[in-house]
Amino acid sequence: MLGPRRIRARIPRLAEAHGDDWGTVAGGGEPLRLAVLGDSAAAGVGAPDHQAALAGQTAVALAALTGRHLSWRVVARSGATARTIRRDLVDGITDPHTRWSPHLVLVVVGVNDAVRLRRPGRFRRDVEHLVAVIRRRLGAPIPVLLAGLPPVHRFPALPAPVRLLLGTHARRLDRQLTRLARRDTGVFHLPVGHLPIERDDFFASDGFHPGPAGYRVWGRTLGAQTATIVDAVLPMTVEPRVASQRDGHPRGATAEEAGRRWPAGNTRTSAVPDVARHGRSATERDNSGS
Repeated sequence: MLGPRRIRARIPRLAEAHGDDWGTVAGGGEPLRLAVLGDSAAAGVGAPDHQAALAGQTAVALAALTGRHLSWRVVARSGATARTIRRDLVDGITDPHTRWSPHLVLVVVGVNDAVRLRRPGRFRRDVEHLVAVIRRRLGAPIPVLLAGLPPVHRFPALPAPVRLLLGTHARRLDRQLTRLARRDTGVFHLPVGHLPIERDDFFASDGFHPGPAGYRVWGRTLGAQTATIVDAVLPMTVEPRVASQRDGHPRGATAEEAGRRWPAGNTRTSAVPDVARHGRSATERDNSGS
């Protein structure tokens, strides 16, 4: 059986997305700020730039569905695990120079933990600690969204026996994300659903990361799930206005503002879909084969 280092050595190394790691999507509603934190999928490996990668595609879908001006930024690194994200990346989700701070954070993590065969209980504790560090950094109990793990058992870059082993383990880790979301009213699990990975253009050339077409589909799924959560826990509180911007980011709002909109102890309403609150959907079960 191949070990984690040999598995990683088999996968061609592609660059992270180039260009700006932030952007905006114009809209008429109250500004919404999204931070995308995570591993190589969040870093856009397999896409030419972040507009065509997971963050940009999620932002476009979220802005379209909420009708709100959206500002986003990416803080991610290829190969990152839950522990290394907590240790090395969380500080980057705010910008003290422009006073940019997110209203919600989307965390994309787990595939590298699966490749390293991180034990499920330890992985869940790693993510719990990561959520706690995010909240301490922001000083407010903003929503933290956990992207469900993709179907590793169908990644063409992995040989069949390894694919099955890692796919099974990835599903175990994904169930830990579901468990964490059930325990914490401020954490939401976003099941991956059915991704059309059988399409010739879904994967990048490495057969491990999505290409632009794959990120577009996954981003639309995440955007739709996030929009429902935003409508439930971050509704617009003022009349629509034009966002003041500098370097593509709205000015003047802080995490404290997000905390006032969504105070500690607020519970999720029935508007939040069951797939976000209570685990896997039927489409995800079909996709996982479990």
